[in-house]
Amino acid sequence: MDLGELIKRDHDEYRRFFAKMAKTTPQDGQMRRKALKEIMRRIYAHHEAEELTIFPKMMQVPELRGMAFELEVEHADMKMLFEALLKDSVDTEVWKYKLSSIYDIMHAHWLKEEEDLTPFALDFFSKADWEAFGKRFNEIMNEKLNER
Repeated sequence: MDLGELIKRDHDEYRRFFAKMAKTTPQDGQMRRKALKEIMRRIYAHHEAEELTIFPKMMQVPELRGMAFELEVEHADMKMLFEALLKDSVDTEVWKYKLSSIYDIMHAHWLKEEEDLTPFALDFFSKADWEAFGKRFNEIMNEKLNER
């Protein structure tokens, strides 16, 4: 799979997580906490893989440099919000609304990657490079997800 396909695959997984959590109740507290920790682990691995593969390459392309900075800052912001949510009580009605605000930020972030970056990647990178980015992205994801 090339990098765009891998990124979209992960984003779709995150979309399913948010949809599932939107249907939870305070009585689902244990499940919420477990699911939140797991999705955070997966999202952090995804972000790190992007930051180690495509972002440095984007920084070398003047037209993509600003987007690389913006995406990286959004990664840091999301992490801060997830860490704060992890400290909150999961057995309250307001919890899923706090999670919803993170979804709004992530959704905008995903659209930048899926609509502003990946469709135009071959304007800036060769097909072989884009596939190599995907291979390296996948390797980093697997390394990070197998750490514990």
